[in-house]
Amino acid sequence: MTSLIAATSIKTISDRIKNGDLSPLELVENCLERINIFNPSLDAFITILEERARQDAKIAEKQIKQGLYIGPLHGIPFSIKDVIYAEGVKCTAGSKIMSDYFSNIDATSVSKMKKAGAILIGTNNTHEFACGITNVNPHYGSSRNPWNTSKLSGGSSGGSAVSVAAGMVPVSLATDTSGSIRVPSSLCGVVGLKPTYGRVSKYGIVDLAPSLDHVGCITRSAWDAAAVLKIIAGQDHLDLTTENKKVADYVRIVEDDEAATTGKKISVGIPKEYFFDYLQPEVYRAFLDFIETIKSMDISVFDINIGETDKIYESWRPLRLGESAEIHLKWLQTRSEDYGEDVRRMLMQGTEVSAVDYIRAHKFRKELRNEFVRVLKNFDVLVMPTTPLTAPGFDEQMVDIGGKTLQIYQALSRHTIAFDSTGLPAISIPIGFSSKDSMPVGAQIIGPPFREEKILSLAYAYERVNDSLIKFTPSL
Repeated sequence: MTSLIAATSIKTISDRIKNGDLSPLELVENCLERINIFNPSLDAFITILEERARQDAKIAEKQIKQGLYIGPLHGIPFSIKDVIYAEGVKCTAGSKIMSDYFSNIDATSVSKMKKAGAILIGTNNTHEFACGITNVNPHYGSSRNPWNTSKLSGGSSGGSAVSVAAGMVPVSLATDTSGSIRVPSSLCGVVGLKPTYGRVSKYGIVDLAPSLDHVGCITRSAWDAAAVLKIIAGQDHLDLTTENKKVADYVRIVEDDEAATTGKKISVGIPKEYFFDYLQPEVYRAFLDFIETIKSMDISVFDINIGETDKIYESWRPLRLGESAEIHLKWLQTRSEDYGEDVRRMLMQGTEVSAVDYIRAHKFRKELRNEFVRVLKNFDVLVMPTTPLTAPGFDEQMVDIGGKTLQIYQALSRHTIAFDSTGLPAISIPIGFSSKDSMPVGAQIIGPPFREEKILSLAYAYERVNDSLIKFTPSL
């Protein structure tokens, strides 16, 4: 069995690279070996850049030997969801329509990763055009959950979550419009960070719904997510939605003993409305255990009331469906048969969104955001389960939770869409397993706008106490 170098924290790997105990080329070869062994059964990658990654690793190795070490991402392999552009690399968006498209630019996030010394190793499988939550893909195969390959990975960044969970790569850049980073991270037992809207440039991605699209990352550790965010965050003149906000030294902050270890500076609120209406008992049990653990860390936890939750769905749906339909309108008219059935159906629903509903959705999202921001003035973060259920099977179209029958899309995205609408920073972390089928359960941590350090600090503090890196490594 191949070694699990890439399944440890970037912090550990980067220390070894910096000290000369591990070469970037050795790390790349380890990743490629695991990709070659496990990708045929897991379908996590669409494109693998073997020779390019080896050449970049040799360059990084030479730089480090010459004393030109850049930082913790130097020599670290990374992948990108196949809706993010990299110069000279095929970007299919998981579709038949873009199957032969090669990008002539780097996305800003990719460019920043490269400048930090990271090595692009491939592109990850995705739900077609990132337009779905299951990662069932009729064109490139469906990514499979490494904890149980009969289960969904979740999506639309499913390939990214699977590749990180299975130790094929330490980090993947991904996008989140309805929960596309956080949902598969929860189902696959990894860390998924969606920063504040406007924190990370969206330049160089295949748009889905621009009002809701976010670029973030999937890693195995909150420390890793902090290191990646420090690199990819910042205003970008190529993306006018980015804001001129100071980028914190997230790594230094999460390592601060008082904030990250004892938790004395952290107060936590648990919204009583909406997020606990429908939960599998296994998810609820794991969440209660999570709360008991953070209480034992001297963190103050309070049940809170939050208003406007009746507007969550209608602040998201018209934007998500309407904007997606507009983006795809030409292809819908000329190449509709080239879409997968579920994506075509969803895009056609978007053509029926009225201008009134679209305008009201923008009004609702502002009111919803104001309510969450109001509550977050009294608490550092809010927490809730990331998904109401663990990974469903491939044959499940509907799920019954507490006597309520929900569509899989509706169930998996129920807790995540609010934070795409409001643009608030959110991170999903693994907190336990269901006793029924031993599948991962995730918790979601929400912070105030542009205060990612708050959610990262709690995530890092918890994972150190919970020994998450060891617990959440699937046996393949």
